[in-house]
Amino acid sequence: MNVRRLIFLLLFGAYHLAAFIFTLIVEYRDGYIYTLLGKVHLFKYGTLLGLVLFIVEFIWVQRESKNNK
Repeated sequence: MNVRRLIFLLLFGAYHLAAFIFTLIVEYRDGYIYTLLGKVHLFKYGTLLGLVLFIVEFIWVQRESKNNK
């Protein structure tokens, strides 16, 4: 795996992980932000899907790089 792809995957994964944690915090605190964002639970599932896709992509790239060597 080249360095550019690794940096991209790390940043992409960090973004999805941060967004997922943020949605969990907002959802479990019934505060002012949650009343403004009535659809936070949908964003949580979207970020979880993004994390799953990120993990699949990472595993896929690792297997391809091993097969090419």
